[in-house]
Order: sequence, then structure tokens, then C-alpha cells
Amino acid sequence: MADLKYLEPTELLEKIYATLCSEYEDAQHYKDKKDQEEIEVTKHRLTKKVFNEFVVDEEYFLTMKDETFKERYHLYEDDFLKLIKECSENGVEYDSFIQIIDDLIASAKFRIHAFEQLTEEIQRLQDETEEEEVEEEEEE
Repeated sequence: MADLKYLEPTELLEKIYATLCSEYEDAQHYKDKKDQEEIEVTKHRLTKKVFNEFVVDEEYFLTMKDETFKERYHLYEDDFLKLIKECSENGVEYDSFIQIIDDLIASAKFRIHAFEQLTEEIQRLQDETEEEEVEEEEEE
């Protein structure tokens, strides 16, 4: 199993990913336009199901509050979907796939941390300014 820092893979995630990979393999054997359209719909739906099955900090993307998702992962949504598609399309092994996803989650986590640092620094500067103002008033 991959050495993951953030992603908490479920058994269902592995099964859905395997099914999605299977759809990409099957697509090569169907030439009929209607069959191809149906396979495309299935691949799209399974890609979204894989995405929704991601669990981080004991929360599924599917059930995460909209506000929380937007704050943490919204900017990365297209990247997640692209990684899911390209990994499954190319038959990337499950352990490698979840490591790749974990790395993208790490990027999102670092972004969150950077903004938290910024907020803390702004607060510290504001506190210092207020202290200086109070000292100046006391001197007068």
C-alpha cells in the first residue's frame, strides 16, 4: 500500500476505480456509436463517483459542506478529475493512483496552511499596531 499522508482510501474507492479502468479497456472493443456514447456517460459518471469517494480528515468529498469544499479543494477540482481520467484511461495501478491523488491533496493542504499563516501574520501586525497606539496614548 502507498504511504499516504492525507487521503483515506476506502474499499469502495478501489472498486470504483477498477470499474472505471475496465470501462476504458472495454471502450476499445465497441465500435457502434450508441455503445460509445453509453460508455462515455458511464466513464463520466464513474469518474465523478471516484472523486466523491475521496476521504480527507474523515470527510468524504461527497458529503463535505459546500463552504468547506470551496475553501479547501474547489480550485483543484479540475485537476482531480483530470488525474482520475488520465490514470484510469492509462491503467495506472491503484496504489500509484492513490499516491498521485494524495500528492494533489497535499498541495491543497499547503495552500490552506499558507493562507492560515497569512491570517495569523496580519493579526499579529494589527495587534502590534494597536499596542503601539495604546502606548502612544498613554505617553500623552
